[in-house]
Amino acid sequence: MSDRVSALSSILRSPARILGIVLMLVFIAEVGVMLVLPHVMPDFLGETGTAVLDAVLLTMVCAPVLWWVIIGPLRRIAVQEHGRSETIVSNASEGILTFDHDGVILSCNRATTELLSTEMDQVVGKMTSAFLDRLPRSFDSLPASFRLSAKRPDGSTFPVAVSVSEYPSESKRLRIAIIRDLTAAEQAEAERLMMARETEALRAQQMTTLAQLATGVAHEIRNPLTSIKMLIQVNRSKFAEEGLPTDDLELVEQEIRRMERSVNSLLDFARPEEGEQSVFPIQNVIQKTTQLIEGRCGQQGVKLTVECDETPIHIEGDASQIQQLLLNLSLNALDALPDGGEVTIRVVANNGELEVSVVDTGDGIRDDMLAKLFTPFSTSKPTGVGLGLGICRRIANSHHGTLTGENRAQGGAEFRLTLPLAKRSNNRSNDSSSGKVSCKVS
Repeated sequence: MSDRVSALSSILRSPARILGIVLMLVFIAEVGVMLVLPHVMPDFLGETGTAVLDAVLLTMVCAPVLWWVIIGPLRRIAVQEHGRSETIVSNASEGILTFDHDGVILSCNRATTELLSTEMDQVVGKMTSAFLDRLPRSFDSLPASFRLSAKRPDGSTFPVAVSVSEYPSESKRLRIAIIRDLTAAEQAEAERLMMARETEALRAQQMTTLAQLATGVAHEIRNPLTSIKMLIQVNRSKFAEEGLPTDDLELVEQEIRRMERSVNSLLDFARPEEGEQSVFPIQNVIQKTTQLIEGRCGQQGVKLTVECDETPIHIEGDASQIQQLLLNLSLNALDALPDGGEVTIRVVANNGELEVSVVDTGDGIRDDMLAKLFTPFSTSKPTGVGLGLGICRRIANSHHGTLTGENRAQGGAEFRLTLPLAKRSNNRSNDSSSGKVSCKVS
């Protein structure tokens, strides 16, 4: 039976098909009646009686056939679909209610009463404004979504997301609202933010402790290193005058200088210098940075390219710190290109922000280093300390900017510095340059 109903439902989806089946059944019934009628009609009936008997027989034949073939299956289909819809709506986890253009609630499901902590008869017939605060009466377009507060009869409120759309009805214009409780979602978001703040506070405390420890250790190491270096320099000069070899002492001095650089990095990380704030064109900083690395680029066979507009792009901050940041990024790029390649410094100003990118064509950042690029003492260099990028990010943050690093799809790495542009009212550089500023590499 269900297979026949399913087959008929697919056939009877078109009004033209239904009309065709009805005409065919009536035609077959009429033909059958006309063939049977001469044999069953009494002799005393005239033309009127024959017509009445023909109509009666046709009705008695067509009505059951039409019910069995068309009306019965359609009725069962309608009952099944109505029952399925009622089941879906009543068991939905989200609240569903219908209301008219005046905002009067006409129906609701069980989830709605559970959300509002009330009974269905206390909801149906009431205005939507009694339960949904600030839900508009008229809508410019549907469907529409809102984030607002729902009210319970006891006066308590809770956040909900409401989606409103047209409800298909031939009798009058109705709307259906789907209500989703956001209490759990907002609690989860609040817990996530709290955990993030706690993690950040713990990290800040750890970094403060680390900075204090680094400062103390650096001071204790730097003073003996200075004395040792001075003694070695004196002895190197003395040995050189006496004609004795000084290679070992030179190697020791080089290692001491490397230790000094590490100690100075610790001090810079633990106790950053207070910069001198000024408004300056970024082109000046880039030009000085390229002058410092041009020699090394030539030694390693690296092509240095600067893509920058010559019109001055002003930012506010400490020019020496920004130069330190860009120099560190450029030197890291050169470290990734021992056998040659290309380093590009790209400058773009848009929407009130300056973006400076340092791009290299090296092997890129190792996968295990991507997540901890700016973590102190994390480095992939054999002789690195792992504080350079951390200092760079801190400089970027102190200038209300950001610093990110990632691998490029076409190979190599890209570090992107974003800084706010200086306000137009302050867009005058403290440098002596005016007009266009060149930052091209010859």
